[in-house]
Amino acid sequence: MRHRLLIAAGSLVVVGVTMWLADAVVASQAPSGTTTFKVPASTYAPPRTPWGDPDLQGVWDNHTTVPMQRPANLAGKKTFTDAELAARARSRDDNDPLCNQNDERCAKATVADLDRLDAYNGFWTPQTFVSDNRTALIEDPPDGRIPPLTPEALAIQQAYLRAHPATEPSAAVIEIRHWEDYDLAERCIAAQVPTTTMGYNSAQYLMQSPGWVMLAHERLNTRIIPLDGRPHLGGTMGGWIGDSRGHWEGNTLVVETTSYTNKQSGGSVGAFADAGIPFGNFHVVEHFVPVGPNRIHYYVTISDPQTWTRPWTFMQPWEKDRVLSYNDNLGATKAEPYQMYEYACHEGNNAMGNSLRGTLQARQRAASRPADAESTKSLIGKTEADIRAMYGNPVTIAGPRWQYSTANGILQFFAFFENGKVVLVRPDDIRLTEVVPNR
Repeated sequence: MRHRLLIAAGSLVVVGVTMWLADAVVASQAPSGTTTFKVPASTYAPPRTPWGDPDLQGVWDNHTTVPMQRPANLAGKKTFTDAELAARARSRDDNDPLCNQNDERCAKATVADLDRLDAYNGFWTPQTFVSDNRTALIEDPPDGRIPPLTPEALAIQQAYLRAHPATEPSAAVIEIRHWEDYDLAERCIAAQVPTTTMGYNSAQYLMQSPGWVMLAHERLNTRIIPLDGRPHLGGTMGGWIGDSRGHWEGNTLVVETTSYTNKQSGGSVGAFADAGIPFGNFHVVEHFVPVGPNRIHYYVTISDPQTWTRPWTFMQPWEKDRVLSYNDNLGATKAEPYQMYEYACHEGNNAMGNSLRGTLQARQRAASRPADAESTKSLIGKTEADIRAMYGNPVTIAGPRWQYSTANGILQFFAFFENGKVVLVRPDDIRLTEVVPNR
């Protein structure tokens, strides 16, 4: 198998052991009754390692569009038919810049199309997904929804959100006023464990040795899990990713994780718990169920009677050695098996200073915002001839969007037209004199 990995694993401090099964965990703690959900047994006998354990080693990908929770409009519908799934795939937009090629699709774009910006294009977030026709990852409760929060947990979460208010609720954008306003994933410290769907870099590398399993997530986390029956560390000594212990049940690898820090890691990419929920009482049981030579069904049961009214379980299908191809405006690459490289991430830490300065400047800008009549907001309603008379021909035209430069040499100004008149401007709070005429 051709995989190149550069993964740094930290030292592991461990002492002695208590193993207990997922069913016992689940059955012991739902205040309103117990779940009857049972993780299915493996239907496939994988090859064996030289020391006799089931061999699950390899690079496994879980890239999916299946949401964690079942949408309200799909209530009662657990799966799509193959025809419905194909129709949804045909209707799904790609995530490449709409006017990358400035083609007919760009010319026909709407203002809303061009005003929407995606973080990464198709090179980083390929549109090939692990096959799955379900409408939600959640298997239990049967309605495919996360159970309600307890009153105690809801109060904790609301207090957290008051301390970290969203400036754009629809986009969950948090104003960065302090280093604590960055979550751990943004700072490249850790993702939540278990980690759910990532938009990109969604693979896990599973490696085995006698008495141990290593699970290296392509983004941030590396877990080294003993299988020898030693007890958990206790307390909150497991830190951000908890303290994991594993054992085999037939061909299924079972991993129990406790001893999380009682702090909040944030609700960023790959998160199963929303921002504001403390982890200290979480009890997580993962089942790695092999169902074929290149497929694992990864079940996770999450229990915490202080946070949710009952345990809940989700399942992700994992696929090994997926062959991916990439094609964007920079060109196509040859199809090849999924490869993992070092995830050299420091974005949030490097950006923190700029984010704090940006918050300060945004507040200063709001305080000194020009009157609407003196700002670019006043251009709404102007005709194409009006804009040309003021600023000359645009630097570029992309469908209904005209682009001009601004005096600071970095910021761009965009005017969006419908029926020959400006209907939207970005940004709308700079002085008219800050737009540089293109003569």
